Amino acid sequence: MLAGSLILTVLPAVAQQSIGLKECVELLTKNNLTYREGMLQAEAAHANWRQARSQQLPQMSLDVGQSVNLGRSIDRFTNAYIDQLYNSNYVGAGVQVPIFQGFRMQHQIRQNQLLKEASLENTSAVLNLQILNMMQAYVQVLASQALHKAAQQQVASSKEQVHRVQKQVDAGVVGGNALYDIKAQLSIDTFDEVTALNTYRMARLALFQLLNISPNDTLELQPLDVPKNVSGAAMDAETMYTEAQRLFPDIRGAELSRQSFAYQAKAIRALNLPSLNVATSLGAFYASTNANLDYFKQLNATRNGSLSLGLSIPILGRWQTGPRVESVKVQERLAQNQLDVSKLQLRQAIEQCVLDVTASAERYQVASEQFEALSASYALVESRLNAGTATLFEYSLSKANLARAQANAIRSGYEYVMNQKKLRYYQQGNWNGIL
Repeated sequence: MLAGSLILTVLPAVAQQSIGLKECVELLTKNNLTYREGMLQAEAAHANWRQARSQQLPQMSLDVGQSVNLGRSIDRFTNAYIDQLYNSNYVGAGVQVPIFQGFRMQHQIRQNQLLKEASLENTSAVLNLQILNMMQAYVQVLASQALHKAAQQQVASSKEQVHRVQKQVDAGVVGGNALYDIKAQLSIDTFDEVTALNTYRMARLALFQLLNISPNDTLELQPLDVPKNVSGAAMDAETMYTEAQRLFPDIRGAELSRQSFAYQAKAIRALNLPSLNVATSLGAFYASTNANLDYFKQLNATRNGSLSLGLSIPILGRWQTGPRVESVKVQERLAQNQLDVSKLQLRQAIEQCVLDVTASAERYQVASEQFEALSASYALVESRLNAGTATLFEYSLSKANLARAQANAIRSGYEYVMNQKKLRYYQQGNWNGIL
Protein backbone atom coordinates (compact mmCIF):
# COMPACT_ATOMS: atom_id res chain seq x y z
CA MET A 1 0.00 0.00 0.00
CA LEU A 2 1.21 3.47 -0.84
CA ALA A 3 2.18 5.60 2.12
CA GLY A 4 0.05 8.44 0.77
CA SER A 5 -3.00 6.19 0.99
CA LEU A 6 -2.32 5.68 4.66
CA ILE A 7 -2.14 9.41 5.18
CA LEU A 8 -5.38 10.16 3.38
CA THR A 9 -7.39 7.65 5.36
CA VAL A 10 -6.28 9.03 8.73
CA LEU A 11 -9.18 11.37 9.43
CA PRO A 12 -10.74 12.48 12.70
CA ALA A 13 -13.49 10.29 14.05
CA VAL A 14 -17.03 11.33 13.23
CA ALA A 15 -18.40 13.55 15.96
CA GLN A 16 -22.11 14.22 16.18
CA GLN A 17 -22.98 14.36 12.50
CA SER A 18 -21.54 13.03 9.27
CA ILE A 19 -22.50 13.65 5.65
CA GLY A 20 -21.20 12.37 2.35
CA LEU A 21 -21.36 13.45 -1.26
CA LYS A 22 -24.90 12.17 -1.79
CA GLU A 23 -26.20 14.17 1.16
CA CYS A 24 -24.37 17.23 -0.15
CA VAL A 25 -26.08 16.83 -3.53
CA GLU A 26 -29.47 16.66 -1.80
CA LEU A 27 -28.70 19.87 0.09
CA LEU A 28 -27.47 21.43 -3.14
CA THR A 29 -30.69 20.70 -5.03
CA LYS A 30 -32.76 22.08 -2.16
CA ASN A 31 -30.79 25.19 -1.22
CA ASN A 32 -28.60 26.32 -4.12
CA LEU A 33 -30.07 29.51 -5.54
CA THR A 34 -28.42 29.16 -8.96
CA TYR A 35 -30.04 25.77 -9.46
CA ARG A 36 -33.33 27.11 -8.13
CA GLU A 37 -33.23 29.87 -10.74
CA GLY A 38 -32.77 27.25 -13.44
CA MET A 39 -35.80 25.35 -12.17
CA LEU A 40 -37.90 28.51 -12.25
CA GLN A 41 -36.81 29.22 -15.81
CA ALA A 42 -37.85 25.69 -16.78
CA GLU A 43 -41.26 26.25 -15.19
CA ALA A 44 -41.65 29.51 -17.10
CA ALA A 45 -40.77 27.76 -20.38
CA HIS A 46 -43.36 25.07 -19.64
CA ALA A 47 -46.00 27.74 -18.97
CA ASN A 48 -45.17 29.47 -22.28
CA TRP A 49 -45.59 26.15 -24.11
CA ARG A 50 -49.01 25.60 -22.54
CA GLN A 51 -49.99 29.15 -23.44
CA ALA A 52 -49.03 28.54 -27.08
CA ARG A 53 -51.11 25.36 -27.17
CA SER A 54 -54.12 27.15 -25.71
CA GLN A 55 -54.31 29.42 -28.77
CA GLN A 56 -55.75 26.50 -30.76
CA LEU A 57 -58.76 26.21 -28.48
CA PRO A 58 -62.08 27.88 -29.36
CA GLN A 59 -62.89 31.15 -27.66
CA MET A 60 -66.18 30.96 -25.80
CA SER A 61 -68.02 33.79 -24.09
CA LEU A 62 -71.24 34.28 -22.15
CA ASP A 63 -72.73 37.79 -22.13
CA VAL A 64 -75.34 39.08 -19.70
CA GLY A 65 -76.46 42.71 -19.72
CA GLN A 66 -78.95 44.76 -17.71
CA SER A 67 -79.98 48.31 -18.62
CA VAL A 68 -82.50 50.91 -17.45
CA ASN A 69 -83.89 53.37 -20.01
CA LEU A 70 -85.71 56.63 -19.34
CA GLY A 71 -86.88 59.44 -21.58
CA ARG A 72 -87.25 59.08 -25.29
CA SER A 73 -86.08 55.70 -26.59
CA ILE A 74 -87.05 52.92 -29.00
CA ASP A 75 -89.21 50.01 -27.95
CA ARG A 76 -87.29 46.84 -28.75
CA PHE A 77 -90.51 45.02 -29.70
CA THR A 78 -92.30 47.59 -31.88
CA ASN A 79 -89.30 49.73 -32.87
CA ALA A 80 -91.54 52.74 -32.11
CA TYR A 81 -90.46 55.79 -30.14
CA ILE A 82 -91.58 55.78 -26.52
CA ASP A 83 -91.09 58.14 -23.64
CA GLN A 84 -91.17 56.14 -20.41
CA LEU A 85 -88.99 54.38 -17.84
CA TYR A 86 -88.33 50.73 -18.60
CA ASN A 87 -85.62 48.11 -18.10
CA SER A 88 -84.23 45.46 -20.39
CA ASN A 89 -82.08 42.39 -20.02
CA TYR A 90 -79.89 40.61 -22.57
CA VAL A 91 -78.33 37.14 -22.44
CA GLY A 92 -76.17 35.60 -25.10
CA ALA A 93 -73.34 33.18 -25.85
CA GLY A 94 -70.74 33.11 -28.59
CA VAL A 95 -68.06 30.77 -29.93
CA GLN A 96 -65.16 31.67 -32.23
CA VAL A 97 -62.99 28.95 -33.73
CA PRO A 98 -59.75 29.54 -35.68
CA ILE A 99 -59.86 27.36 -38.79
CA PHE A 100 -56.64 28.30 -40.55
CA GLN A 101 -53.88 30.69 -39.44
CA GLY A 102 -51.21 29.79 -41.94
CA PHE A 103 -49.89 27.16 -39.47
CA ARG A 104 -48.71 30.05 -37.28
CA MET A 105 -49.98 28.50 -34.05
CA GLN A 106 -48.44 25.11 -34.89
CA HIS A 107 -45.07 26.76 -35.45
CA GLN A 108 -45.36 28.70 -32.18
CA ILE A 109 -46.23 25.50 -30.32
CA ARG A 110 -43.22 23.71 -31.78
CA GLN A 111 -40.99 26.68 -30.97
CA ASN A 112 -42.09 26.78 -27.34
CA GLN A 113 -41.82 23.01 -27.06
CA LEU A 114 -38.18 23.19 -28.14
CA LEU A 115 -37.56 26.03 -25.71
CA LYS A 116 -39.17 23.99 -22.93
CA GLU A 117 -36.94 21.01 -23.70
CA ALA A 118 -33.91 23.28 -23.93
CA SER A 119 -34.74 24.79 -20.55
CA LEU A 120 -34.90 21.33 -18.98
CA GLU A 121 -31.52 20.46 -20.49
CA ASN A 122 -30.08 23.76 -19.25
CA THR A 123 -31.40 23.02 -15.76
CA SER A 124 -29.58 19.68 -15.81
CA ALA A 125 -26.45 21.46 -17.02
CA VAL A 126 -26.67 23.98 -14.18
CA LEU A 127 -27.05 21.16 -11.66
CA ASN A 128 -24.07 19.30 -13.12
CA LEU A 129 -21.92 22.43 -12.86
CA GLN A 130 -23.00 23.08 -9.27
CA ILE A 131 -22.25 19.46 -8.36
CA LEU A 132 -18.79 19.84 -9.92
CA ASN A 133 -18.17 22.95 -7.83
CA MET A 134 -19.43 21.15 -4.75
CA MET A 135 -17.19 18.16 -5.48
CA GLN A 136 -14.14 20.40 -5.71
CA ALA A 137 -15.09 22.16 -2.46
CA TYR A 138 -15.73 18.80 -0.76
CA VAL A 139 -12.35 17.40 -1.81
CA GLN A 140 -10.66 20.64 -0.79
CA VAL A 141 -12.09 20.27 2.71
CA LEU A 142 -10.80 16.69 2.99
CA ALA A 143 -7.38 17.66 1.65
CA SER A 144 -7.02 20.63 4.00
CA GLN A 145 -8.23 18.47 6.88
CA ALA A 146 -5.57 15.86 6.13
CA LEU A 147 -2.92 18.59 5.84
CA HIS A 148 -3.98 19.97 9.22
CA LYS A 149 -3.77 16.48 10.69
CA ALA A 150 -0.24 16.12 9.32
CA ALA A 151 0.72 19.53 10.71
CA GLN A 152 -0.55 18.48 14.13
CA GLN A 153 1.64 15.40 13.94
CA GLN A 154 4.66 17.60 13.18
CA VAL A 155 3.90 19.79 16.21
CA ALA A 156 3.52 16.73 18.43
CA SER A 157 6.88 15.39 17.21
CA SER A 158 8.61 18.73 17.89
CA LYS A 159 7.10 18.90 21.38
CA GLU A 160 8.54 15.47 22.16
CA GLN A 161 11.99 16.66 21.05
CA VAL A 162 11.66 19.85 23.15
CA HIS A 163 10.80 17.73 26.17
CA ARG A 164 13.77 15.41 25.51
CA VAL A 165 16.27 18.26 24.98
CA GLN A 166 14.96 20.03 28.10
CA LYS A 167 15.87 16.96 30.13
CA GLN A 168 19.33 16.88 28.56
CA VAL A 169 19.88 20.58 29.33
CA ASP A 170 18.75 20.08 32.93
CA ALA A 171 21.18 17.16 33.22
CA GLY A 172 24.00 19.25 31.76
CA VAL A 173 24.47 16.90 28.80
CA VAL A 174 23.91 19.58 26.15
CA GLY A 175 24.06 23.34 26.15
CA GLY A 176 21.12 25.73 26.26
CA ASN A 177 21.52 26.71 22.61
CA ALA A 178 20.25 23.26 21.60
CA LEU A 179 17.01 23.94 23.47
CA TYR A 180 16.59 27.28 21.70
CA ASP A 181 17.10 25.62 18.32
CA ILE A 182 14.51 22.91 18.92
CA LYS A 183 12.03 25.46 20.31
CA ALA A 184 12.50 27.49 17.13
CA GLN A 185 11.59 24.38 15.14
CA LEU A 186 8.53 23.96 17.33
CA SER A 187 7.44 27.54 16.67
CA ILE A 188 7.79 26.99 12.91
CA ASP A 189 5.70 23.82 13.10
CA THR A 190 3.10 25.57 15.25
CA PHE A 191 2.79 28.40 12.75
CA ASP A 192 2.34 25.87 9.93
CA GLU A 193 -0.30 24.06 12.00
CA VAL A 194 -2.24 27.29 12.59
CA THR A 195 -2.03 28.13 8.89
CA ALA A 196 -3.29 24.66 7.96
CA LEU A 197 -6.15 25.01 10.46
CA ASN A 198 -7.24 28.33 8.97
CA THR A 199 -7.09 26.86 5.47
CA TYR A 200 -9.25 23.97 6.64
CA ARG A 201 -11.76 26.36 8.20
CA MET A 202 -11.97 28.47 5.04
CA ALA A 203 -12.49 25.37 2.92
CA ARG A 204 -15.36 24.25 5.17
CA LEU A 205 -16.92 27.71 5.02
CA ALA A 206 -16.73 27.69 1.21
CA LEU A 207 -18.52 24.33 1.09
CA PHE A 208 -21.23 25.43 3.52
CA GLN A 209 -21.81 28.62 1.54
CA LEU A 210 -22.11 26.65 -1.70
CA LEU A 211 -24.70 24.39 -0.05
CA ASN A 212 -26.38 27.49 1.41
CA ILE A 213 -26.41 26.12 4.96
CA SER A 214 -25.15 27.60 8.21
CA PRO A 215 -21.59 26.64 9.21
CA ASN A 216 -21.56 23.73 11.64
CA ASP A 217 -18.35 22.83 13.49
CA THR A 218 -19.75 19.44 14.52
CA LEU A 219 -20.48 18.36 10.95
CA GLU A 220 -17.88 15.95 9.60
CA LEU A 221 -17.42 14.90 5.99
CA GLN A 222 -17.20 11.25 5.09
CA PRO A 223 -13.73 10.38 3.73
CA LEU A 224 -12.96 9.45 0.12
CA ASP A 225 -10.77 6.43 -0.56
CA VAL A 226 -7.68 6.89 -2.71
CA PRO A 227 -7.04 3.80 -4.88
CA LYS A 228 -3.85 1.85 -4.22
CA ASN A 229 -2.99 1.58 -7.89
CA VAL A 230 -3.19 4.77 -9.94
CA SER A 231 -3.27 5.09 -13.71
CA GLY A 232 -3.82 7.68 -16.40
CA ALA A 233 -6.86 8.16 -18.61
CA ALA A 234 -8.00 4.97 -20.35
CA MET A 235 -9.62 6.85 -23.27
CA ASP A 236 -8.24 9.54 -25.52
CA ALA A 237 -9.79 13.02 -25.47
CA GLU A 238 -11.09 12.92 -29.05
CA THR A 239 -13.11 9.74 -28.48
CA MET A 240 -14.52 11.12 -25.25
CA TYR A 241 -15.48 14.40 -26.90
CA THR A 242 -17.29 12.66 -29.77
CA GLU A 243 -19.44 10.76 -27.30
CA ALA A 244 -19.87 13.69 -24.92
CA GLN A 245 -21.51 15.83 -27.62
CA ARG A 246 -24.41 13.40 -27.52
CA LEU A 247 -24.55 13.01 -23.74
CA PHE A 248 -24.01 16.47 -22.29
CA PRO A 249 -27.15 18.54 -21.56
CA ASP A 250 -25.20 21.73 -22.30
CA ILE A 251 -24.87 20.72 -25.96
CA ARG A 252 -28.39 19.35 -26.28
CA GLY A 253 -29.88 22.49 -24.73
CA ALA A 254 -27.92 24.81 -27.03
CA GLU A 255 -28.96 22.77 -30.09
CA LEU A 256 -32.64 22.82 -29.12
CA SER A 257 -32.48 26.56 -28.53
CA ARG A 258 -30.98 27.06 -31.99
CA GLN A 259 -33.70 24.97 -33.62
CA SER A 260 -36.45 27.01 -31.96
CA PHE A 261 -35.56 30.12 -33.97
CA ALA A 262 -36.39 28.38 -37.24
CA TYR A 263 -39.97 27.81 -36.05
CA GLN A 264 -40.17 31.36 -34.76
CA ALA A 265 -39.31 32.61 -38.27
CA LYS A 266 -41.96 30.31 -39.77
CA ALA A 267 -44.56 31.65 -37.34
CA ILE A 268 -43.75 35.21 -38.39
CA ARG A 269 -43.96 34.35 -42.10
CA ALA A 270 -47.37 32.77 -41.49
CA LEU A 271 -48.71 36.28 -40.82
CA ASN A 272 -48.43 36.87 -44.59
CA LEU A 273 -50.91 34.06 -45.33
CA PRO A 274 -54.72 34.33 -45.29
CA SER A 275 -56.49 33.41 -42.06
CA LEU A 276 -59.93 31.87 -41.70
CA ASN A 277 -62.17 31.98 -38.63
CA VAL A 278 -65.70 30.80 -37.95
CA ALA A 279 -67.95 32.31 -35.30
CA THR A 280 -71.43 31.59 -34.01
CA SER A 281 -73.61 33.34 -31.46
CA LEU A 282 -77.00 32.88 -29.76
CA GLY A 283 -78.92 35.51 -27.81
CA ALA A 284 -82.27 36.64 -26.39
CA PHE A 285 -83.61 39.69 -24.58
CA TYR A 286 -86.32 40.83 -22.20
CA ALA A 287 -87.95 44.28 -21.99
CA SER A 288 -90.44 45.50 -19.40
CA THR A 289 -92.43 47.41 -22.09
CA ASN A 290 -93.99 44.14 -23.23
CA ALA A 291 -96.44 43.33 -20.47
CA ASN A 292 -98.05 40.50 -22.40
CA LEU A 293 -95.14 38.09 -21.94
CA ASP A 294 -93.29 37.20 -18.76
CA TYR A 295 -89.49 36.99 -18.54
CA PHE A 296 -88.87 33.47 -19.80
CA LYS A 297 -91.53 33.67 -22.51
CA GLN A 298 -89.89 36.83 -23.80
CA LEU A 299 -86.52 35.11 -23.87
CA ASN A 300 -88.06 32.23 -25.81
CA ALA A 301 -89.80 34.61 -28.22
CA THR A 302 -86.68 36.73 -28.89
CA ARG A 303 -84.21 33.99 -29.58
CA ASN A 304 -81.73 34.88 -32.31
CA GLY A 305 -78.50 33.45 -33.60
CA SER A 306 -75.83 33.88 -36.23
CA LEU A 307 -73.11 31.93 -38.00
CA SER A 308 -70.28 33.80 -39.70
CA LEU A 309 -67.19 32.87 -41.65
CA GLY A 310 -64.37 35.40 -41.78
CA LEU A 311 -61.45 35.46 -44.22
CA SER A 312 -58.55 37.89 -43.77
CA ILE A 313 -56.01 38.36 -46.55
CA PRO A 314 -52.92 40.50 -45.73
CA ILE A 315 -51.86 42.76 -48.59
CA LEU A 316 -48.63 44.46 -47.52
CA GLY A 317 -47.76 42.28 -44.54
CA ARG A 318 -44.28 41.43 -45.77
CA TRP A 319 -43.16 45.01 -45.20
CA GLN A 320 -43.62 44.39 -41.48
CA THR A 321 -42.76 40.70 -41.21
CA GLY A 322 -39.59 40.91 -43.33
CA PRO A 323 -37.48 42.84 -40.76
CA ARG A 324 -38.78 40.60 -37.97
CA VAL A 325 -37.67 37.48 -39.85
CA GLU A 326 -34.23 39.01 -40.45
CA SER A 327 -33.91 39.74 -36.73
CA VAL A 328 -34.81 36.13 -35.89
CA LYS A 329 -32.24 34.87 -38.39
CA VAL A 330 -29.55 36.90 -36.62
CA GLN A 331 -30.63 35.42 -33.30
CA GLU A 332 -30.44 31.95 -34.85
CA ARG A 333 -26.85 32.60 -35.93
CA LEU A 334 -26.07 33.84 -32.43
CA ALA A 335 -27.54 30.62 -31.03
CA GLN A 336 -25.39 28.62 -33.45
CA ASN A 337 -22.34 30.51 -32.28
CA GLN A 338 -23.27 29.80 -28.66
CA LEU A 339 -23.58 26.11 -29.57
CA ASP A 340 -20.11 26.22 -31.11
CA VAL A 341 -18.77 27.93 -27.96
CA SER A 342 -20.33 25.24 -25.76
CA LYS A 343 -18.76 22.50 -27.88
CA LEU A 344 -15.38 24.24 -27.77
CA GLN A 345 -15.53 24.61 -23.99
CA LEU A 346 -16.52 20.97 -23.59
CA ARG A 347 -13.70 19.78 -25.85
CA GLN A 348 -11.14 21.90 -24.02
CA ALA A 349 -12.44 20.74 -20.62
CA ILE A 350 -12.14 17.08 -21.69
CA GLU A 351 -8.63 17.59 -23.08
CA GLN A 352 -7.58 19.30 -19.84
CA CYS A 353 -9.18 16.58 -17.71
CA VAL A 354 -7.45 13.75 -19.60
CA LEU A 355 -4.12 15.51 -19.15
CA ASP A 356 -4.84 16.25 -15.46
CA VAL A 357 -5.62 12.60 -14.71
CA THR A 358 -2.35 11.40 -16.19
CA ALA A 359 -0.34 14.18 -14.57
CA SER A 360 -1.93 13.76 -11.13
CA ALA A 361 -1.42 9.99 -11.26
CA GLU A 362 2.28 10.51 -11.96
CA ARG A 363 2.61 13.16 -9.24
CA TYR A 364 0.81 11.01 -6.69
CA GLN A 365 3.01 8.00 -7.49
CA VAL A 366 6.20 10.02 -7.19
CA ALA A 367 5.02 11.88 -4.08
CA SER A 368 4.11 8.61 -2.35
CA GLU A 369 7.49 7.10 -3.11
CA GLN A 370 9.17 10.29 -1.95
CA PHE A 371 7.23 10.22 1.32
CA GLU A 372 8.18 6.59 1.94
CA ALA A 373 11.85 7.33 1.36
CA LEU A 374 11.89 10.47 3.50
CA SER A 375 9.94 8.71 6.27
CA ALA A 376 12.70 6.14 6.53
CA SER A 377 15.36 8.87 6.37
CA TYR A 378 13.64 10.89 9.10
CA ALA A 379 13.29 7.87 11.34
CA LEU A 380 17.05 7.28 11.00
CA VAL A 381 17.94 10.94 11.71
CA GLU A 382 15.61 11.02 14.71
CA SER A 383 17.21 7.86 16.07
CA ARG A 384 20.70 9.35 15.59
CA LEU A 385 19.60 12.57 17.30
CA ASN A 386 18.36 10.65 20.30
CA ALA A 387 21.69 8.84 20.38
CA GLY A 388 23.58 12.14 20.14
CA THR A 389 25.23 11.41 16.77
CA ALA A 390 23.12 13.83 14.67
CA THR A 391 22.88 17.60 14.88
CA LEU A 392 19.73 19.61 15.30
CA PHE A 393 20.34 21.10 11.85
CA GLU A 394 20.21 17.61 10.30
CA TYR A 395 17.07 16.82 12.27
CA SER A 396 15.32 20.09 11.28
CA LEU A 397 16.20 19.65 7.62
CA SER A 398 15.00 16.05 7.58
CA LYS A 399 11.80 16.99 9.38
CA ALA A 400 11.09 19.86 6.95
CA ASN A 401 11.67 17.59 3.95
CA LEU A 402 9.35 14.96 5.40
CA ALA A 403 6.61 17.54 6.06
CA ARG A 404 6.89 18.83 2.52
CA ALA A 405 6.75 15.31 1.07
CA GLN A 406 3.79 14.45 3.27
CA ALA A 407 1.90 17.55 2.08
CA ASN A 408 2.72 16.72 -1.55
CA ALA A 409 1.38 13.20 -1.12
CA ILE A 410 -1.82 14.47 0.45
CA ARG A 411 -2.45 17.12 -2.19
CA SER A 412 -1.61 14.93 -5.16
CA GLY A 413 -3.71 12.08 -3.78
CA TYR A 414 -6.85 14.13 -3.45
CA GLU A 415 -6.10 15.84 -6.74
CA TYR A 416 -6.02 12.42 -8.40
CA VAL A 417 -9.32 11.42 -6.78
CA MET A 418 -10.99 14.61 -8.01
CA ASN A 419 -9.61 14.26 -11.53
CA GLN A 420 -10.74 10.65 -11.76
CA LYS A 421 -14.29 11.60 -10.79
CA LYS A 422 -14.28 14.43 -13.32
CA LEU A 423 -13.06 12.01 -15.99
CA ARG A 424 -15.94 9.63 -15.31
CA TYR A 425 -18.33 12.58 -15.40
CA TYR A 426 -17.10 13.59 -18.85
CA GLN A 427 -17.32 9.98 -20.02
CA GLN A 428 -20.99 9.52 -19.09
CA GLY A 429 -22.34 13.09 -19.08
CA ASN A 430 -23.79 12.95 -15.55
CA TRP A 431 -22.87 12.18 -11.95
CA ASN A 432 -24.83 8.93 -11.59
CA GLY A 433 -22.73 6.32 -9.79
CA ILE A 434 -19.81 8.70 -9.29
CA LEU A 435 -20.73 10.28 -5.95
